[in-house]
Amino acid sequence: MRRATPRRHRVTVVGLGVMGRRHARVFAALSERFELVGAYDLRAGLEWPEGLPVLGGEREAIARADVVVVATPTRTHAGIVARALAAGRHVLVEKPLCARAAEAEALGVAASRGSARLFVGHSERFNPVVRALARLVRGERVVAIDTQRVGPSRPSECGVLVNLAVHDLDLAAYLGGGQAFVHGAVGGSPSEGAGEDVAHVLVTTTSGAFGHLYVDRTALERRRGMVLTTSRWIYEGDLLAHRLVRAARDPRESGARAEMPLLLEEPLVGQAIALADALDGGTPRELATALDGTRALALAERAASHCASAANPGLSSAEKLALFAPP
Repeated sequence: MRRATPRRHRVTVVGLGVMGRRHARVFAALSERFELVGAYDLRAGLEWPEGLPVLGGEREAIARADVVVVATPTRTHAGIVARALAAGRHVLVEKPLCARAAEAEALGVAASRGSARLFVGHSERFNPVVRALARLVRGERVVAIDTQRVGPSRPSECGVLVNLAVHDLDLAAYLGGGQAFVHGAVGGSPSEGAGEDVAHVLVTTTSGAFGHLYVDRTALERRRGMVLTTSRWIYEGDLLAHRLVRAARDPRESGARAEMPLLLEEPLVGQAIALADALDGGTPRELATALDGTRALALAERAASHCASAANPGLSSAEKLALFAPP
């Protein structure tokens, strides 16, 4: 398919929290592909980024854009995205796509019925380690995927499975070579609030890979790692330090252990460029679609259901956590 001539796409950002500010910075810097025309945030007294035009409301943010970037609290995603799509605007929404998979599925249907396209900010696909792995394992059979996403963070209104593990559930399918399935999960919280603070999830993919995902927002040290095993190689990746080491499963093989070269591009920059390419007629494989986002959210919900089923009402919260705490 012949790609259309690149053009500048007008972008607005709705929500200027941490991620909204990062998106605004990235789109402003990519001035050959995008025109950042403004942003809107309903919070009064917010310190505004210098040079970023202030929009009067959500309606103006949608009306002035070709692409609306939604970076508001998760519970608000469904309504804002639906209104932008109904107005014929393309949308890039931060992960998770919505608070519930049923809402996400409805948005996917709405996007499929119109001309506007819906993408989800699963930016971990653009992490230098993940980008290298996607290239290196192409054509190989992935046997196992183990991920670790831990470190101190604020409580989430939807728990770590929907808020954090949704990244790794997406990566299990993306790198594992097929749709992912959750087969079990345990998790809990030291408090009695909503959602999990810690969880372990068992997954498989349609290609036959299996994996273990570990998320913990209460851990004192921040770590994001991945071990991916193919029929021939073991890849060990540090997604924070951006390092990837490959070792042969057969230690007798020559060149048994080596560090892989990485493209050190900021993930949000890579994602924005892929978005521009998609809008200009390309088909970048890395960019997460509405279907990708919906599937990852549905898996997170299923894992949360497993956690709830596994809970033993006879144990305290601390005792529940002790059952699956890492050694």
